[in-house]
Amino acid sequence: MRIVHFNEHLNWTGGVETYLLHLLPALESQGMTNTYVFARGDNNLLPRTVQLPEICQIGRRAEHNGYKKTLAILEDLRPEIIHIHRIYNLGVMRACLDFAPTVVTCHDYLYLCPAGSFFHRRTRTVCQRKAGLGCLVVTLLRHCMTLRPRYAVGYLRRVKQFHAWRDRFAFVLCPSDSVRDRLLKQDFPSPRTVTLPYFCPIKPRSAPRPLLGQPSVLFMGRTRPIKGFDVFIRALGLVPNAKGIIVGDANENTQKVIRNIAREAGCEHRLEIRPWAARDEIPSLFEQATLFVFPSICPETLGIVGLEAMAHGVPVVASDIGGVRQWLRHGINGLLVPPKNVEALAAAIRDLLASPARLMEMGRAGIETIHQSFLIQDHVTRLLRLYHAAVGFWKKDLITPANYTGYDHK
Repeated sequence: MRIVHFNEHLNWTGGVETYLLHLLPALESQGMTNTYVFARGDNNLLPRTVQLPEICQIGRRAEHNGYKKTLAILEDLRPEIIHIHRIYNLGVMRACLDFAPTVVTCHDYLYLCPAGSFFHRRTRTVCQRKAGLGCLVVTLLRHCMTLRPRYAVGYLRRVKQFHAWRDRFAFVLCPSDSVRDRLLKQDFPSPRTVTLPYFCPIKPRSAPRPLLGQPSVLFMGRTRPIKGFDVFIRALGLVPNAKGIIVGDANENTQKVIRNIAREAGCEHRLEIRPWAARDEIPSLFEQATLFVFPSICPETLGIVGLEAMAHGVPVVASDIGGVRQWLRHGINGLLVPPKNVEALAAAIRDLLASPARLMEMGRAGIETIHQSFLIQDHVTRLLRLYHAAVGFWKKDLITPANYTGYDHK
């Protein structure tokens, strides 16, 4: 089967890209031929790539050019399945829908929310509204998307058009039931709106890593306010004797912000800031960690880094938000706390650090969770079933929106 994937970037720094750079070789091992079409990145990371800068462009002219160039690429590649990941250009998306059976994964909320996040940055609150002209007013009051009219209107058009095309996609894939629920509330067809969680890109250990001497609490991710790194730092200030480690993309200005918060919280001497880790460095980070924190304050679609922690037998304390409950079983492989609640996060960290036996028990449960629900081979098997069903959807004589009821969305 020939598959063409469309995505904004081709690199190792994003969660979507990490997922795809593990997925495509696994699909190849099952006899699939994949081509990766991208706007920006390193074309040496995969054997078959095509660069299409229009993927990231918006506006009528960009859509016209994107449509023509995408059709030319597809005519040359002749895919049996098209899989859309993250693209901005509606012309590119329309060309895919016109050419072959198309599956789309909602890796984030790019296609559901003009801001792409369902998050108000000014008030640090989660948005529950449907996209509409009211979003332009909301962003003035709560600052969720750009205030530049051309882009704001373009982002709103993207969401509206995606909704209008909802019956044209063979399947809309969701990393968690939380994302699927949002789609169903916006009238996406239930049988073809499918929860397909990510797999863990790290092979799970057979047993939890041994605990080291001084307790260490690890945060790993983008150092953006929506990731809750400030909540973690303030919680660390309430956990005496524990070392904190932040691994991420903090630039010079962000490091100053981090140090100022740590100084105010009284834990500057216990907090280490490290640069973004390469893939081969990640296992050693988890080997050194007693506990992993995932303190996001925005509705994450899943949280792959939490899976990676559990694969090493590292318990997770996470915000109870978005798709986190897809993998974190409260009291079994970690603890859930209310988002933005510094005291609750600190209390959960203290409780677990006080009980090495419980840490090891939760570590074993985390490894078992990965084995049961997040192995790459199981994910690929389910995805291939969806691809084959999508071909049937396209042919119409096998599957139509009216009669398709046969796929278990879980």
